[in-house]
Amino acid sequence: MKKSGLALAATAVALTVPAAACAQAIVVRANGPSAAKFPRGAKLDDGAKVTLQAGDSLIVLDRAGSRVLKGKGSYTIDSKVARDRSAVGMLSRSLNNPTSVRAGAVRGVPLPDERPALPKSAWLADIDKGGKVCVPQGSGFYLWRTASDQRRMAWLGEAEGGAMVRVQFPIGTSGVAWPSASLPLVPGRSYRITEDANGEKPVDFELVSLAPDAVPDNAADLGALLLANGCTVQFDLLADALAESEDAGA
Repeated sequence: MKKSGLALAATAVALTVPAAACAQAIVVRANGPSAAKFPRGAKLDDGAKVTLQAGDSLIVLDRAGSRVLKGKGSYTIDSKVARDRSAVGMLSRSLNNPTSVRAGAVRGVPLPDERPALPKSAWLADIDKGGKVCVPQGSGFYLWRTASDQRRMAWLGEAEGGAMVRVQFPIGTSGVAWPSASLPLVPGRSYRITEDANGEKPVDFELVSLAPDAVPDNAADLGALLLANGCTVQFDLLADALAESEDAGA
């Protein structure tokens, strides 16, 4: 099989977020006239004042979760907005025995107007995007896809060759657990997923191994840790999942 793209090379060392660098909030995305002032990953200190113009929208991860600042005005970055922080702990916990994740569906088939499912864990590899994947040492993780309206089949294995494992995404299933029993993750080796329908474009991942005690217990520092290690896909999914959990609880 031809090798291309980034490899899923398991590494034993990952960047941590020093205490001095911990932020009260971290920018997810910004839209509107002031967007250039708030690039993704920018850190906002406790007590910082954010001034927005008409038409502006700013999404940040603060220490409790996702927060949206919208419209003309001055906003203070602090912890005075009371919200449920349990979603952060759920998304960042280590996975001992992950199972398949199904999209909300009727009889297992997603409805045409249904929004894509969002992950219940931050520890996943997007099979359509690849790139760096952060995973705590000893944790399982998911192979993830955003759209679940079609059945997809793929082969998973080491990028250098050798035995391959069959992976199936049934209709309505967004995430399947990494098949650790058949294909253990070994530090220093590379892994690749190749779909039946797109065999000329395999997707590769680079695994970043995190020390379990280095995983923060709040959204802002967890987001900063993911960005510091280059795990940008997980950062975006974390922000989306926290935003959805807060919308559901509103």
